[in-house]
Amino acid sequence: MEESEPVQGTPIPAGYHLIYFTPTQLPGVLGVDGTDASFNPDSPFTRRMWAGGSQHWPGADPSTSSNSCLRVGDTVTEITKVLSCEPKTIKKTGESMIVVGIEKEFRDSTDNLCVIDRRNWVFREALDPSRPASLPQKPAELSPAELQEQARGKIVREFDRDVVQLFRFSALTFNAHRIHYDLPWATQVEGHRNVVVHGPLNLISMLDVWRDAAVHQGVGATRDNIVYPQQIEYRATSPVYAGEPYRVLMNDDAVDKREAVVTVVSNDGTTCMKGTITDW
Repeated sequence: MEESEPVQGTPIPAGYHLIYFTPTQLPGVLGVDGTDASFNPDSPFTRRMWAGGSQHWPGADPSTSSNSCLRVGDTVTEITKVLSCEPKTIKKTGESMIVVGIEKEFRDSTDNLCVIDRRNWVFREALDPSRPASLPQKPAELSPAELQEQARGKIVREFDRDVVQLFRFSALTFNAHRIHYDLPWATQVEGHRNVVVHGPLNLISMLDVWRDAAVHQGVGATRDNIVYPQQIEYRATSPVYAGEPYRVLMNDDAVDKREAVVTVVSNDGTTCMKGTITDW
């Protein structure tokens, strides 16, 4: 939260473009789970999950004189195209799914390419809301000594999201996916043990940790005091739940290297998201 509104021309930090071009579908067109159905395959593969992807900031290249980053006050254009659509099978369960890859370009008021956002969405078969799901047990959290050992030599940022934070992020991104706010749906239908923290929210947190460390250490590509990496590649591996502490971890010397591995790790030791941030 900022104490005052950003002035016109303020650069948009890496990842914050996710508040742009939110879904415009009327409620009756959304999937039964509340998701935007713009790129859904045919039924029954309508249960969507954001599995990973990459983001690139070509306009922040320090080897050029261009200054192409999204700014407050810009009229931004989004161009979306489908890159791939592949049937796959989950090895552990034998369940069929479809993986859809899309690419979004974000251009500023003068048509400069500022952000390339590639997303991989997994579509699984729809669930039957009349058949209650079994709830997974919450693993035991690591001891303070184990958490301290896990953090040795790392930059650590701690989180414990509550339902108000998840509601606000859903509102900012106009995300109606019910696993993020509808507790009965999340637990009884989808089989989660609580409402789920948004994957994109954790992605932004990973980028923020890298950015803050880069600013502190004086490295990274800077556009008007906003630091951009060249790109991030990321993959979600396990849900993060409201009311359960977790941390974003990065080696404390990673910012001095071209590639920095950043992870989202639950306090029970589960790696929930993993990303590689590449500097210029």
